Amino acid sequence: MNDVTLFCTDGKSVQSLLEACKDFGKASGAKINVDKSQAKLFSRWDLCNEPLSFPIEAGLVKILDIWFGGPEAAAKSWNEPLAKVKQKLGFWSLRHLSIEGKALVLRNDALPVLQYVAQAWPLLANVARAVNSMVFHFVWHSKMDRVKRTVMHKEHRKGGKAVPDIPTILRAFFVCGCVRITLMNENKDHSAYRVFRFFLLPVW
Repeated sequence: MNDVTLFCTDGKSVQSLLEACKDFGKASGAKINVDKSQAKLFSRWDLCNEPLSFPIEAGLVKILDIWFGGPEAAAKSWNEPLAKVKQKLGFWSLRHLSIEGKALVLRNDALPVLQYVAQAWPLLANVARAVNSMVFHFVWHSKMDRVKRTVMHKEHRKGGKAVPDIPTILRAFFVCGCVRITLMNENKDHSAYRVFRFFLLPVW
């Protein structure tokens, strides 16, 4: 069993976790590799009475390709998939696609890569600008737009080209996730509820 991430809320839950791991080890013969394990502390922890068995990671941690643990985690989480999208669009630029074909590539190949990060982090302003620049450079093969972007985002029946407005989609995706978790969480005092309420304040 590799790459398991577990969340504990206090020292007591950590001790319960270690006991459960010991019981599992007795039954299966498996053992935790302490050298390859690490703990990341969020907020304040009192470890004087209940020290951890694992080394404490002071920097960022990566969980399922998303970075956590500091103010720079969001930027790092966005920059990596942004580079992947840039590479993908570079490959597609070698083909002679119509605008409709490029819109399809953006919707089906580029958007899902960024949408994954939007489950965890809100879209940063500089990332939104970079995405828009990347999208329309891919569409026009130039830094100069030939048609207004607002027109390009419109559906075909409204005179547009149905080029996806990726920044708006990513913002909506993140907000929908916050709303869903907030409504499903019955414990109003839970930290997750307060965190997502914070992100929802501008639209609440």
